[in-house]
Amino acid sequence: MEILTKTHDVQGSDFTKTITQLPGKLSELLKTSLSNAKALALPAKKEADTQTNDNALPHISARLKHVTLETHDTKSYFFRSEVPLITHKAGAHINIAFDANGETVKRTYTLSSSPKDSTEFSITVKRVNEGLASNWLFENLNTGDPIQVSQPQGHFVLPYQPAGKILMLSAGSGITPLMSMIRYLAQTGNRSDIVFLNYAQSPDDIIFHDELSTLANKQTNVKAHFVVERDAPADSAHKGRISKKQLSEIVPDVLDREIYLCGPQPFMKATVSILDKLKFNPSQLHLENFTADLSAATQLGYSAKLSFASLDSSIQSNPSKTILEEAEAAGLTPAAACRIGICRTCRCKKTSGTTVNLMTGEESSNEGDYILPCVSVAKTATSVEL
Repeated sequence: MEILTKTHDVQGSDFTKTITQLPGKLSELLKTSLSNAKALALPAKKEADTQTNDNALPHISARLKHVTLETHDTKSYFFRSEVPLITHKAGAHINIAFDANGETVKRTYTLSSSPKDSTEFSITVKRVNEGLASNWLFENLNTGDPIQVSQPQGHFVLPYQPAGKILMLSAGSGITPLMSMIRYLAQTGNRSDIVFLNYAQSPDDIIFHDELSTLANKQTNVKAHFVVERDAPADSAHKGRISKKQLSEIVPDVLDREIYLCGPQPFMKATVSILDKLKFNPSQLHLENFTADLSAATQLGYSAKLSFASLDSSIQSNPSKTILEEAEAAGLTPAAACRIGICRTCRCKKTSGTTVNLMTGEESSNEGDYILPCVSVAKTATSVEL
């Protein structure tokens, strides 16, 4: 699964409207979940300003050992690294770097393997229309080919002492971090009561279907359910998109469970709304959204003079582009990986001006602030050290 991030309150986006319209404590939970993003975007203290997230940089050599075709458009890539990955929790992600068509490409992917797998690790990637990385990997990466990887990191992870009753709820390739979690739980002999519920467009699009079905048949504490929008088998009890009625029928004790939720934004929005209507306890919800909605850039409409330390002349920023995109359009090649403000690979100093973080809505007006250009736009004339 490519590009993971906590669900954020994106100012100006439809998701913001969804969050603010939700009644009760769940709305407050989603707003509170911004704290991790704000901590990354805004330096907490002066000493941190000079630090970079070295673990986020792809610097460990690894080679592809084998590939598994999961669906018609999804593959799992299994790697072995020269240096073992550090101890990490299930659900973590890594940044990778590889050469494609003469250029270095950096992306962020969830580990689909269990942390207990000591000899190799895997990422599972679904092809995206016109996606450079996913298509190149699908068509060109062969056994023995090298890549660079970072150490695992991330906040959407399984605790070492999981809850007694768990619901793993996903859609599409949002299943990836949850697969890492359930593989880990199975390997460690965990006996939590687990319901694994995945939504997909069709039976052919269900990732890990056979492995999950086998796991559920072998372990009495695991139940796996798959719901598709079209071409559902005749004996399917449920089909279509998630709804309050459907969720309550499949998981009647949903209010008693710890929920791990991951998927595309429309799915996340619908599920969060359903959980609020069910009066779900927000402290039991852990969520991750693997796409970034940067449409706020266009909606805000900011266009300002933008200066880069590596360029002799300034440019007029485009309302639809982030500062990172502007730098790349100007011919610069700044370091970047996740491109949604989570890994801090692109973190740089702003020497003047006011910028807006599209993921948190925070403005940065102080000279010397560190910003994340991949999710920031210039509100006023701005200079950055890129």
